[in-house]
Amino acid sequence: MPTSATNQYFDTVFAFDGSSTYTNITLEMQSPAGTSATILADTNDILYLGDASRFDMAIFDVDTAGSLGALIWEYYNGSTWAVFTPLSATYYTDPDDSPDTMYDFSKDGAEQFPSGRMSDWATVAVNSATKYWVRCTSTTSVSTAPSLRSIRKRPLAAYCSTQDVFNLLQLKNVSTTDGSGSDFTTSTTPTKATVEQYIETAQSHIDFVTRKSWRPNFIHEEYHEFNLNGFHLDKANGFKIFDLKVWSGASWDSKTQGRKNDYFFVPDTNMIQYSRYFLLPARFTSYNAPVWRWGGGEFTMPVKISYMYGKDIATDSREGGIAFDMARKLAAIDVLRDSDFGNLAVSGMDRVQLPQKIDGWSTEVEERLDSLRAFETF
Repeated sequence: MPTSATNQYFDTVFAFDGSSTYTNITLEMQSPAGTSATILADTNDILYLGDASRFDMAIFDVDTAGSLGALIWEYYNGSTWAVFTPLSATYYTDPDDSPDTMYDFSKDGAEQFPSGRMSDWATVAVNSATKYWVRCTSTTSVSTAPSLRSIRKRPLAAYCSTQDVFNLLQLKNVSTTDGSGSDFTTSTTPTKATVEQYIETAQSHIDFVTRKSWRPNFIHEEYHEFNLNGFHLDKANGFKIFDLKVWSGASWDSKTQGRKNDYFFVPDTNMIQYSRYFLLPARFTSYNAPVWRWGGGEFTMPVKISYMYGKDIATDSREGGIAFDMARKLAAIDVLRDSDFGNLAVSGMDRVQLPQKIDGWSTEVEERLDSLRAFETF
C-alpha cells in the first residue's frame, strides 16, 4: 500500500497573527473529533498549509462559520510569495443564477490549487519548517472569525508516492555519496516533481478507465430532476455533501441535511433521500393522477448539489491495493521510457530488459483496469 507520503492530512498547519506569533494547530487539524481552532481572527492574519510533498486541494470542516472579506491565496515561487487564483474563483456558474464566489470559510467546503497555476512552486522555511506552502489571508475585513475542526489535503501523488516508484525501479540515488537515498529528489534524473507529474497522469488514466476514484474529488454543481423518491449521485462513492438547493422560480433555496430535516445521504447506495415532501407545483397531470405523486415539479433540473466523492485508497481493502499497484507501475513505465538513467539502475534491474519490463507491466495494468471498470447506466 502507499507510503505515509500519501496521507490525508497536512504535515504542518500554522495560524499566524499577522505580526510575530505562529500558533501550531497541526494536531487540532488532524483530529476531527477534537478541539477546533480559530483562524483568520483579524485582518492580515494568515493561515499556512504546509507539506513535504506538493498538493492540490484542501478540504475544510468548519465548526464556526466565518464572515470574512476578500481572501488572498499565495504560494512561494522560489524567490517571493506569489498571488494565485484558486479554482473556486473561476468555476463556471449558471448565467441565470447569482454568481458564486470564492470559498470563504462560511461552511464546509474545499479549495483547489491547480498545479498549472503554480508550476514554479518551491519549498521555503516558515517558522523553521521547510515545506511546500500555500497561505491565505483576509486583508479587508473580518466580521466573524471561522473555527475549523479539521483540514485535509489531496496530494498530487495520491495513489502512490514517488518513493514507491523509486523502490519499484530498484534505483540508487546519485544525490548521495553512497547512492543510499530512497527517493527521487531535485537532483535526480528524473526529478521528484517530474515523477509526481507521471503519477498525476496515471491517476487520471485509472479514474477515466475504471469510472471510479481513490482520492477526494469535489463536484461544484451537479443538476438533477426533482423526484420524491430521491436521486442517485452521478459520481460513485460520495462521502460528504456540502450543499443541496432547490430552485423556487426566483432563487435557489438551501435545504438542511439530516433525517429530522430536509434530506439525508445513504453512502451504501450513493442516494440522496428526501426526509419530507417539498410542496412544488405539478408540471404535468394525467387523467388518473398528478405526476407530483412520484416526482415532477414545475421546473426542469431544479435541484443542484455539491459534494465530495472518491474512496480512501489507504482503507479500501478490496480495490485500494490494486489501484496503488497500477499507479506506481504506470508512473514507472513513464520513468523508463522518458529518462536516461546512466548509473541510477542497480544491476538486479538489468536481469530483465527494459522493453520486456515495460511490456509486462503494461499488460498487468490493462488487465487490472478492466477488472475494476465500473458499469454505467443511462
